[in-house]
Amino acid sequence: MEKYEVLEQLQPGALGTMLEAELKTGKSAQKKYVIKQVECIDQYQASEALKEAKDLLKLRHSNICIYKELFLTWNNEVSSLFLCLVMQHSGQGDLSALIKEKRQKSEKIRDMVVQRFLGQMVDALFYTHQQNILHRNIKPSNILVTGEASFMLSDFSTETLMKDEMKWKIRVEESSKSWMAPETFGFSFTEKSDIWSLGSVLLDMLTCFVLNAEEITSLLQDIRGDSSCLEGALTLVQNADSSYLPLFPILCMMLQIEPSMRPSVKDLVDVPFVRECLTFIGDTSVTLKKSLPPKITDLLLEGGIGSVLAFMQASWDVEEVQAKGIQQLASFVKDKSAFPQLLKCTEVITFAMKTHVTSLKLQLDGCKLLLEILSQALEQGVVMALDETVASCLLATVRKHSGNEELLSLLCTLLMMVSASEVTAENLRKVGIIPDLLSILRRFLHNEEICFSCCGVLWSLAVSGNSENNEDQAVLEGAVPVTSAVLQEHLQNGAIAESACSALWALSLQGCLTDSDYEPTTALLLEALRMNPERAMLMKNGCLALASFLRVSGVVGALCLLMKEMAQYDEVVLDMLSQKMDKLLSEIKIQFPFSTEIMTLVDATLLKLQK
Repeated sequence: MEKYEVLEQLQPGALGTMLEAELKTGKSAQKKYVIKQVECIDQYQASEALKEAKDLLKLRHSNICIYKELFLTWNNEVSSLFLCLVMQHSGQGDLSALIKEKRQKSEKIRDMVVQRFLGQMVDALFYTHQQNILHRNIKPSNILVTGEASFMLSDFSTETLMKDEMKWKIRVEESSKSWMAPETFGFSFTEKSDIWSLGSVLLDMLTCFVLNAEEITSLLQDIRGDSSCLEGALTLVQNADSSYLPLFPILCMMLQIEPSMRPSVKDLVDVPFVRECLTFIGDTSVTLKKSLPPKITDLLLEGGIGSVLAFMQASWDVEEVQAKGIQQLASFVKDKSAFPQLLKCTEVITFAMKTHVTSLKLQLDGCKLLLEILSQALEQGVVMALDETVASCLLATVRKHSGNEELLSLLCTLLMMVSASEVTAENLRKVGIIPDLLSILRRFLHNEEICFSCCGVLWSLAVSGNSENNEDQAVLEGAVPVTSAVLQEHLQNGAIAESACSALWALSLQGCLTDSDYEPTTALLLEALRMNPERAMLMKNGCLALASFLRVSGVVGALCLLMKEMAQYDEVVLDMLSQKMDKLLSEIKIQFPFSTEIMTLVDATLLKLQK
């Protein structure tokens, strides 16, 4: 703080003190700054908040306040550590003052101002959310007015400080929480929380000429528990002036109590009226989607499968064409007329998914259609080998929607099916999908479909892998603890246990297990075999995995005992013979001739197999 001269203390914020200051350089007409001082509980909280806030320094957007610098300072008077955030000073007021002025006069905010406000704020949030930066405290006093119809987001908050429960209870007044989303009262902040807050501010603006300060505060609090309260307020606005009517559906979307029902900022960009607002403000961070007249799109998609594929390829950057094209292709696949061109369909669909990767609906529809195509190909005994381009398209979808469980369930099933082809498995490895699969498994360990499919993909990738490739080897080694975690979680689910055992066997053959892995993995495999004796494939792959440990793990006795128990099941005996387990047992006899226990178990099992 030594290099700044504090000019005055501004209206305090919810979590800190706001100061107007300038640099101590002795020059006249100094540039002014706003310094926000936030008291921290301890050094750890201060360091974490500072680390998180550093991302704010890189923000450069015409509707976002520029952060000049951040630093920590000790205040001797109160014996506390403070985080200081230095921001540009707009020199003008904020939105709360504009709303207050209009409310006192019962005067409506002009349509043009509201439209420009919405366009600028959606554009600013689109920019910050793309960089995984949340605001967390959008309210009128944190939106600066920099011109007649020009606005700027300021005073971003960090997660570390916003989750300081004690400070919220003691220092933050209820009126300051009016614009906060319902879930944030449980200290859960997401992109959707920013959408709620922006919707609340928009509601405040639209109702300023029909509701007084107490009424809007009460309304903002009530809609967090009952969204139907919104209808009465919007009816009042409509009766007084219907020009705001196009904004009502947008408000209703933004103020959904359940976060999953609210649009993301990317979803808002697709709303026609919001797109008009974005067009109105001119230069934006958003690349507005290209479109064609619906009649032209429908006409060009009316032909056969060849013309539909050609039109989709010619209009790859028009999302609506790709979405409708996928629907048309689905009808061709359904009536089996697409069979001669299934590979081409797959290539076009995956490219459409990659080009419009932000569209969740297109991703879901694309995945469902790809699954149908692959199923149809398998019915005809055709294994489709997908090239590296298609593999990279699928990976793009995995990475963009890494948190969407429904889509990932479809994608993982799709990846398991395509990885049956050695060529496709090789291409999936080349594009680097293994770390993403492991990340998905860690995050969705509870999801049976994802676990089953991912382990199947890992098996294919490990089998097709090159043990001499050090980079591949290192990545696959990381798969052992994750696959073991899947097996541990789903020991009683025979299908998943079978898939995980197969993956562990393949990983073992590739030499991916370290010395510290053998003992826990052996115990886990033995437990899986004991709990699922009726599943012949699990028994086979589990035993093969254990057999691969013979020279290094000291589990031969346990394995022989287990094989003796397996031989009690007639249906398993046939499978053991088909997998040449008798030869494995004979090899064990040769390797361990001095162990009476092992020799006895092996002889008993061989006798059963020979019978």
